[in-house]
Amino acid sequence: MAVGLLAKMPGLGISSVLILHVVGNMDRGFGAGSLVAASWTAGAGLGAPLQGRGLDRYGLRRVFGLLVIAQALFWGLAHFLPFPALVATAFIGGLTTLPAFTVIRLALANMVTEENRHTAYAVEAITTDIAYMAGPSFGILLASMASPTVAFLAMGTMLLVAGAAYLLLDPPLKAARPAADGPKPGLRSWLTVRMVCALSVTVATSIAVIGFEVAAIGTLQKSGQLQWSWLLLVAAGIASVAGGFLYGGMRRPPSVFAIGACLGLLCIPIGLATEWYWLSLLAIPANLLVAPALSASAGAVSRLAPDDSKGVAMGTYASAILVGNVIGSPLAGTVLDHGGSAASFAAFGATAALIAGVAYLCDLRLRSKGSDAPAARSEQLENSGAPQ
Repeated sequence: MAVGLLAKMPGLGISSVLILHVVGNMDRGFGAGSLVAASWTAGAGLGAPLQGRGLDRYGLRRVFGLLVIAQALFWGLAHFLPFPALVATAFIGGLTTLPAFTVIRLALANMVTEENRHTAYAVEAITTDIAYMAGPSFGILLASMASPTVAFLAMGTMLLVAGAAYLLLDPPLKAARPAADGPKPGLRSWLTVRMVCALSVTVATSIAVIGFEVAAIGTLQKSGQLQWSWLLLVAAGIASVAGGFLYGGMRRPPSVFAIGACLGLLCIPIGLATEWYWLSLLAIPANLLVAPALSASAGAVSRLAPDDSKGVAMGTYASAILVGNVIGSPLAGTVLDHGGSAASFAAFGATAALIAGVAYLCDLRLRSKGSDAPAARSEQLENSGAPQ
Protein backbone atom coordinates (compact mmCIF):
# COMPACT_ATOMS: atom_id res chain seq x y z
CA MET A 1 0.00 0.00 0.00
CA ALA A 2 2.81 2.42 0.89
CA VAL A 3 4.59 1.85 -2.42
CA GLY A 4 1.27 2.16 -4.21
CA LEU A 5 0.64 5.52 -2.55
CA LEU A 6 4.11 6.69 -3.59
CA ALA A 7 3.36 5.69 -7.19
CA LYS A 8 -0.13 7.22 -7.20
CA MET A 9 0.98 10.65 -6.02
CA PRO A 10 3.01 11.58 -9.13
CA GLY A 11 0.52 9.73 -11.31
CA LEU A 12 -2.26 12.03 -10.15
CA GLY A 13 -0.05 15.13 -10.14
CA ILE A 14 1.50 14.73 -13.59
CA SER A 15 -1.23 16.66 -15.43
CA SER A 16 -0.85 19.71 -13.19
CA VAL A 17 2.95 19.69 -13.42
CA LEU A 18 2.95 19.31 -17.21
CA ILE A 19 0.50 22.20 -17.57
CA LEU A 20 2.55 24.47 -15.29
CA HIS A 21 5.74 23.48 -17.13
CA VAL A 22 4.24 24.57 -20.46
CA VAL A 23 2.75 27.77 -19.02
CA GLY A 24 5.72 28.75 -16.84
CA ASN A 25 8.74 27.54 -18.83
CA MET A 26 7.41 27.88 -22.38
CA ASP A 27 5.25 31.01 -21.98
CA ARG A 28 2.24 29.31 -23.54
CA GLY A 29 -1.41 29.26 -22.45
CA PHE A 30 -3.37 26.75 -20.44
CA GLY A 31 -4.89 25.36 -23.62
CA ALA A 32 -1.42 24.37 -24.83
CA GLY A 33 -0.55 22.96 -21.41
CA SER A 34 -3.76 20.95 -21.35
CA LEU A 35 -2.90 19.56 -24.78
CA VAL A 36 0.35 18.13 -23.41
CA ALA A 37 -1.49 16.69 -20.39
CA ALA A 38 -4.10 15.17 -22.70
CA SER A 39 -1.35 13.63 -24.84
CA TRP A 40 0.10 11.97 -21.73
CA THR A 41 -3.36 10.73 -20.72
CA ALA A 42 -4.05 9.33 -24.18
CA GLY A 43 -0.79 7.40 -24.06
CA ALA A 44 -1.64 6.04 -20.61
CA GLY A 45 -5.05 4.93 -21.87
CA LEU A 46 -3.52 3.02 -24.76
CA GLY A 47 -0.68 1.61 -22.68
CA ALA A 48 -2.76 0.24 -19.79
CA PRO A 49 -4.12 -2.88 -21.57
CA LEU A 50 -0.75 -3.53 -23.21
CA GLN A 51 0.98 -3.34 -19.84
CA GLY A 52 -1.63 -5.65 -18.32
CA ARG A 53 -1.01 -8.23 -21.03
CA GLY A 54 2.74 -7.92 -20.44
CA LEU A 55 2.32 -8.44 -16.69
CA ASP A 56 0.34 -11.62 -17.36
CA ARG A 57 2.83 -12.99 -19.84
CA TYR A 58 6.22 -11.87 -18.54
CA GLY A 59 5.72 -10.94 -14.88
CA LEU A 60 6.23 -7.70 -13.00
CA ARG A 61 10.02 -7.45 -12.96
CA ARG A 62 10.56 -7.78 -16.72
CA VAL A 63 7.79 -5.31 -17.54
CA PHE A 64 8.71 -2.77 -14.86
CA GLY A 65 12.37 -2.98 -15.79
CA LEU A 66 11.54 -1.61 -19.25
CA LEU A 67 9.02 0.91 -17.91
CA VAL A 68 11.45 2.35 -15.35
CA ILE A 69 14.09 2.87 -18.07
CA ALA A 70 11.53 4.57 -20.34
CA GLN A 71 10.34 6.84 -17.51
CA ALA A 72 13.91 7.79 -16.61
CA LEU A 73 14.52 8.88 -20.20
CA PHE A 74 11.28 10.87 -20.38
CA TRP A 75 11.64 12.77 -17.11
CA GLY A 76 15.34 13.35 -17.64
CA LEU A 77 15.04 14.77 -21.17
CA ALA A 78 11.49 16.04 -21.75
CA HIS A 79 11.91 19.39 -19.98
CA PHE A 80 14.55 20.34 -22.58
CA LEU A 81 12.24 19.69 -25.56
CA PRO A 82 10.37 22.34 -27.59
CA PHE A 83 6.59 22.32 -27.43
CA PRO A 84 5.78 20.22 -30.55
CA ALA A 85 8.28 17.55 -29.51
CA LEU A 86 6.96 17.63 -25.93
CA VAL A 87 3.42 16.89 -27.13
CA ALA A 88 4.63 13.80 -28.99
CA THR A 89 6.99 12.69 -26.23
CA ALA A 90 4.29 13.10 -23.57
CA PHE A 91 2.27 10.45 -25.40
CA ILE A 92 5.22 8.04 -25.17
CA GLY A 93 5.68 8.97 -21.50
CA GLY A 94 2.05 8.12 -20.79
CA LEU A 95 2.33 4.93 -22.82
CA THR A 96 5.16 3.73 -20.57
CA THR A 97 4.01 5.12 -17.22
CA LEU A 98 3.88 2.76 -14.25
CA PRO A 99 0.51 0.94 -13.92
CA ALA A 100 0.26 1.68 -10.19
CA PHE A 101 -3.49 1.21 -9.83
CA THR A 102 -3.54 -2.03 -11.82
CA VAL A 103 -0.69 -3.64 -9.89
CA ILE A 104 -2.15 -2.75 -6.48
CA ARG A 105 -5.57 -4.19 -7.30
CA LEU A 106 -4.12 -7.34 -8.82
CA ALA A 107 -1.89 -7.86 -5.80
CA LEU A 108 -4.77 -7.35 -3.36
CA ALA A 109 -6.94 -9.80 -5.29
CA ASN A 110 -4.17 -12.38 -4.97
CA MET A 111 -2.97 -11.78 -1.41
CA VAL A 112 -6.24 -10.97 0.42
CA THR A 113 -8.91 -13.56 1.16
CA GLU A 114 -12.36 -13.17 -0.36
CA GLU A 115 -14.07 -12.16 2.90
CA ASN A 116 -11.50 -9.40 3.54
CA ARG A 117 -11.19 -8.14 -0.03
CA HIS A 118 -13.88 -5.48 0.28
CA THR A 119 -12.04 -3.91 3.24
CA ALA A 120 -8.75 -4.05 1.35
CA TYR A 121 -10.24 -2.28 -1.65
CA ALA A 122 -11.78 0.35 0.64
CA VAL A 123 -8.36 1.09 2.13
CA GLU A 124 -6.92 1.23 -1.40
CA ALA A 125 -9.58 3.77 -2.34
CA ILE A 126 -8.68 5.91 0.67
CA THR A 127 -5.02 5.92 -0.41
CA THR A 128 -6.19 7.17 -3.81
CA ASP A 129 -7.92 10.15 -2.18
CA ILE A 130 -4.80 10.82 -0.10
CA ALA A 131 -2.72 10.71 -3.27
CA TYR A 132 -5.16 13.07 -4.98
CA MET A 133 -4.74 15.55 -2.13
CA ALA A 134 -0.97 15.19 -1.84
CA GLY A 135 0.24 14.58 -5.40
CA PRO A 136 -1.05 17.65 -7.28
CA SER A 137 -0.59 19.85 -4.20
CA PHE A 138 3.05 18.82 -3.86
CA GLY A 139 3.75 19.41 -7.54
CA ILE A 140 2.03 22.79 -7.64
CA LEU A 141 3.71 23.90 -4.41
CA LEU A 142 7.13 23.05 -5.84
CA ALA A 143 6.30 24.84 -9.10
CA SER A 144 5.18 28.01 -7.32
CA MET A 145 7.88 28.13 -4.60
CA ALA A 146 10.84 26.75 -6.59
CA SER A 147 10.19 26.38 -10.33
CA PRO A 148 8.18 24.24 -12.76
CA THR A 149 11.42 22.45 -13.68
CA VAL A 150 12.00 21.40 -10.06
CA ALA A 151 8.44 20.09 -9.87
CA PHE A 152 8.92 18.30 -13.19
CA LEU A 153 12.05 16.50 -11.99
CA ALA A 154 10.58 15.74 -8.55
CA MET A 155 7.58 13.95 -10.09
CA GLY A 156 9.88 11.88 -12.26
CA THR A 157 12.06 10.97 -9.30
CA MET A 158 9.05 9.79 -7.28
CA LEU A 159 7.94 7.56 -10.15
CA LEU A 160 11.39 6.05 -10.49
CA VAL A 161 11.64 5.38 -6.74
CA ALA A 162 8.21 3.72 -6.79
CA GLY A 163 9.22 1.63 -9.80
CA ALA A 164 12.40 0.50 -8.07
CA ALA A 165 10.40 -0.44 -4.97
CA TYR A 166 8.02 -2.53 -7.07
CA LEU A 167 10.98 -4.30 -8.65
CA LEU A 168 12.37 -5.06 -5.20
CA LEU A 169 9.08 -6.27 -3.70
CA ASP A 170 7.80 -8.09 -6.81
CA PRO A 171 4.23 -8.60 -5.47
CA PRO A 172 2.48 -11.76 -6.75
CA LEU A 173 0.01 -11.03 -9.55
CA LYS A 174 -0.57 -14.30 -11.37
CA ALA A 175 -3.46 -15.64 -9.32
CA ALA A 176 -5.36 -12.41 -9.81
CA ARG A 177 -5.98 -13.32 -13.46
CA PRO A 178 -6.70 -17.02 -13.81
CA ALA A 179 -6.90 -18.42 -17.29
CA ALA A 180 -10.48 -18.86 -18.49
CA ASP A 181 -11.67 -22.19 -19.88
CA GLY A 182 -13.56 -22.39 -23.15
CA PRO A 183 -14.05 -19.75 -25.84
CA LYS A 184 -13.71 -16.11 -24.93
CA PRO A 185 -17.02 -14.19 -24.64
CA GLY A 186 -17.86 -11.93 -27.54
CA LEU A 187 -18.17 -8.17 -27.42
CA ARG A 188 -21.97 -8.29 -27.62
CA SER A 189 -22.19 -10.44 -24.50
CA TRP A 190 -21.35 -7.45 -22.30
CA LEU A 191 -21.23 -4.24 -24.37
CA THR A 192 -24.98 -3.62 -24.38
CA VAL A 193 -26.63 -0.25 -24.88
CA ARG A 194 -27.25 0.03 -21.15
CA MET A 195 -23.56 -0.65 -20.58
CA VAL A 196 -22.78 2.24 -22.93
CA CYS A 197 -25.09 4.42 -20.81
CA ALA A 198 -23.17 3.48 -17.66
CA LEU A 199 -19.84 4.14 -19.38
CA SER A 200 -21.16 7.51 -20.58
CA VAL A 201 -21.81 8.58 -16.99
CA THR A 202 -18.24 7.54 -16.21
CA VAL A 203 -16.99 9.81 -18.99
CA ALA A 204 -19.15 12.65 -17.66
CA THR A 205 -17.78 12.22 -14.14
CA SER A 206 -14.21 12.22 -15.42
CA ILE A 207 -14.83 15.40 -17.45
CA ALA A 208 -16.05 17.14 -14.29
CA VAL A 209 -13.16 15.93 -12.12
CA ILE A 210 -10.32 16.81 -14.50
CA GLY A 211 -12.08 19.99 -15.64
CA PHE A 212 -12.29 21.19 -12.04
CA GLU A 213 -8.59 20.57 -11.49
CA VAL A 214 -7.50 22.41 -14.65
CA ALA A 215 -9.91 25.33 -14.25
CA ALA A 216 -9.22 25.78 -10.53
CA ILE A 217 -5.44 25.78 -10.93
CA GLY A 218 -5.70 28.11 -13.92
CA THR A 219 -7.95 30.51 -12.02
CA LEU A 220 -5.50 30.71 -9.13
CA GLN A 221 -2.52 31.12 -11.46
CA LYS A 222 -4.16 33.94 -13.40
CA SER A 223 -5.04 35.79 -10.18
CA GLY A 224 -1.60 35.34 -8.61
CA GLN A 225 -2.85 32.99 -5.89
CA LEU A 226 -1.24 29.75 -7.05
CA GLN A 227 0.51 29.29 -3.69
CA TRP A 228 -2.91 28.54 -2.12
CA SER A 229 -3.78 25.81 -4.59
CA TRP A 230 -2.63 23.06 -2.23
CA LEU A 231 -5.31 24.11 0.27
CA LEU A 232 -7.93 23.98 -2.46
CA LEU A 233 -6.92 20.47 -3.51
CA VAL A 234 -6.75 19.25 0.10
CA ALA A 235 -10.25 20.61 0.74
CA ALA A 236 -11.48 18.90 -2.42
CA GLY A 237 -9.88 15.61 -1.40
CA ILE A 238 -11.34 15.73 2.12
CA ALA A 239 -14.78 16.48 0.68
CA SER A 240 -14.46 13.51 -1.67
CA VAL A 241 -13.49 11.18 1.20
CA ALA A 242 -16.41 12.45 3.30
CA GLY A 243 -18.80 12.01 0.39
CA GLY A 244 -17.58 8.46 -0.11
CA PHE A 245 -18.21 7.58 3.55
CA LEU A 246 -21.70 9.11 3.47
CA TYR A 247 -22.55 7.40 0.21
CA GLY A 248 -21.31 4.03 1.43
CA GLY A 249 -23.59 4.26 4.46
CA MET A 250 -26.76 4.86 2.44
CA ARG A 251 -29.22 1.97 2.34
CA ARG A 252 -30.80 3.28 -0.87
CA PRO A 253 -28.25 5.36 -2.80
CA PRO A 254 -29.31 7.90 -5.44
CA SER A 255 -29.30 7.14 -9.15
CA VAL A 256 -25.89 6.99 -10.79
CA PHE A 257 -27.26 9.36 -13.45
CA ALA A 258 -28.50 11.85 -10.83
CA ILE A 259 -25.13 11.86 -9.08
CA GLY A 260 -23.27 12.42 -12.36
CA ALA A 261 -25.60 15.22 -13.48
CA CYS A 262 -25.49 16.97 -10.08
CA LEU A 263 -21.70 16.77 -10.06
CA GLY A 264 -21.56 18.63 -13.37
CA LEU A 265 -24.15 21.22 -12.33
CA LEU A 266 -22.46 21.93 -9.00
CA CYS A 267 -19.20 22.68 -10.82
CA ILE A 268 -20.76 25.63 -12.69
CA PRO A 269 -21.09 28.11 -9.76
CA ILE A 270 -17.47 27.51 -8.70
CA GLY A 271 -16.42 29.80 -11.55
CA LEU A 272 -18.00 32.78 -9.77
CA ALA A 273 -15.24 32.75 -7.13
CA THR A 274 -12.38 35.22 -7.50
CA GLU A 275 -10.48 34.51 -4.25
CA TRP A 276 -8.88 31.22 -3.24
CA TYR A 277 -10.98 30.85 -0.07
CA TRP A 278 -14.27 31.29 -1.95
CA LEU A 279 -13.05 28.89 -4.59
CA SER A 280 -12.30 26.32 -1.88
CA LEU A 281 -15.72 26.74 -0.24
CA LEU A 282 -17.69 26.58 -3.49
CA ALA A 283 -15.75 23.48 -4.52
CA ILE A 284 -16.89 21.43 -1.50
CA PRO A 285 -20.46 20.56 -2.67
CA ALA A 286 -19.24 19.30 -6.05
CA ASN A 287 -16.36 17.32 -4.59
CA LEU A 288 -18.68 15.63 -2.09
CA LEU A 289 -20.07 13.83 -5.15
CA VAL A 290 -16.78 12.78 -6.79
CA ALA A 291 -16.24 9.52 -4.89
CA PRO A 292 -19.95 8.59 -5.00
CA ALA A 293 -20.09 9.22 -8.76
CA LEU A 294 -17.04 7.06 -9.47
CA SER A 295 -18.21 4.34 -7.09
CA ALA A 296 -21.75 4.29 -8.50
CA SER A 297 -20.58 4.13 -12.11
CA ALA A 298 -18.10 1.37 -11.29
CA GLY A 299 -20.84 -0.56 -9.52
CA ALA A 300 -23.19 -0.15 -12.47
CA VAL A 301 -20.61 -1.39 -14.97
CA SER A 302 -19.71 -4.35 -12.77
CA ARG A 303 -23.33 -5.41 -12.29
CA LEU A 304 -24.28 -5.05 -15.94
CA ALA A 305 -21.36 -7.23 -17.07
CA PRO A 306 -21.70 -11.04 -17.12
CA ASP A 307 -19.38 -12.93 -14.77
CA ASP A 308 -17.14 -14.09 -17.62
CA SER A 309 -16.69 -10.53 -18.93
CA LYS A 310 -16.21 -8.45 -15.78
CA GLY A 311 -12.49 -8.05 -16.38
CA VAL A 312 -12.81 -6.59 -19.86
CA ALA A 313 -15.76 -4.46 -18.73
CA MET A 314 -13.81 -2.93 -15.85
CA GLY A 315 -10.89 -2.36 -18.20
CA THR A 316 -13.23 -0.44 -20.47
CA TYR A 317 -14.44 1.47 -17.41
CA ALA A 318 -10.85 2.61 -16.79
CA SER A 319 -10.59 3.67 -20.44
CA ALA A 320 -13.82 5.67 -20.08
CA ILE A 321 -12.22 7.62 -17.24
CA LEU A 322 -9.24 8.43 -19.47
CA VAL A 323 -11.56 9.44 -22.33
CA GLY A 324 -13.18 11.93 -19.98
CA ASN A 325 -9.74 13.24 -19.02
CA VAL A 326 -8.80 13.73 -22.66
CA ILE A 327 -12.03 15.65 -23.29
CA GLY A 328 -12.21 17.63 -20.06
CA SER A 329 -8.64 18.87 -19.76
CA PRO A 330 -8.38 20.69 -23.13
CA LEU A 331 -12.00 21.88 -22.84
CA ALA A 332 -11.44 23.53 -19.47
CA GLY A 333 -8.01 24.91 -20.40
CA THR A 334 -8.98 26.33 -23.78
CA VAL A 335 -12.15 28.01 -22.53
CA LEU A 336 -10.19 29.39 -19.56
CA ASP A 337 -7.69 31.01 -21.93
CA HIS A 338 -10.33 32.60 -24.14
CA GLY A 339 -13.38 33.08 -21.92
CA GLY A 340 -12.18 33.26 -18.33
CA SER A 341 -12.83 31.26 -15.20
CA ALA A 342 -16.63 31.42 -15.13
CA ALA A 343 -16.89 30.29 -18.75
CA SER A 344 -14.49 27.40 -18.16
CA PHE A 345 -16.40 25.98 -15.18
CA ALA A 346 -19.69 26.45 -17.03
CA ALA A 347 -18.37 24.70 -20.15
CA PHE A 348 -17.13 21.47 -18.60
CA GLY A 349 -19.84 21.39 -15.91
CA ALA A 350 -22.66 21.73 -18.44
CA THR A 351 -21.01 19.16 -20.72
CA ALA A 352 -20.82 16.61 -17.91
CA ALA A 353 -24.41 17.23 -16.82
CA LEU A 354 -25.66 16.98 -20.41
CA ILE A 355 -23.92 13.65 -21.03
CA ALA A 356 -25.32 12.22 -17.78
CA GLY A 357 -28.81 13.46 -18.64
CA VAL A 358 -28.78 11.96 -22.14
CA ALA A 359 -27.48 8.66 -20.74
CA TYR A 360 -30.33 8.61 -18.22
CA LEU A 361 -32.98 9.19 -20.89
CA CYS A 362 -31.48 6.45 -23.05
CA ASP A 363 -31.38 3.97 -20.16
CA LEU A 364 -34.91 4.91 -19.07
CA ARG A 365 -36.24 4.18 -22.54
CA LEU A 366 -34.46 0.83 -22.68
CA ARG A 367 -35.81 -0.20 -19.29
CA SER A 368 -39.34 0.80 -20.24
CA LYS A 369 -39.07 -1.41 -23.33
CA GLY A 370 -37.19 -4.21 -21.54
CA SER A 371 -35.06 -4.46 -24.69
CA ASP A 372 -31.52 -5.05 -23.59
CA ALA A 373 -29.36 -8.03 -22.71
CA PRO A 374 -30.89 -10.47 -20.21
CA ALA A 375 -28.12 -9.88 -17.70
CA ALA A 376 -28.90 -6.18 -17.73
CA ARG A 377 -32.67 -6.52 -17.36
CA SER A 378 -32.38 -7.85 -13.84
CA GLU A 379 -30.57 -4.76 -12.63
CA GLN A 380 -32.02 -1.32 -12.06
CA LEU A 381 -29.24 1.01 -13.10
CA GLU A 382 -30.91 3.98 -11.53
CA ASN A 383 -30.42 2.35 -8.13
CA SER A 384 -26.93 1.07 -8.74
CA GLY A 385 -24.36 2.64 -6.51
CA ALA A 386 -23.06 0.41 -3.80
CA PRO A 387 -19.28 0.61 -3.80
CA GLN A 388 -17.55 -2.29 -5.45
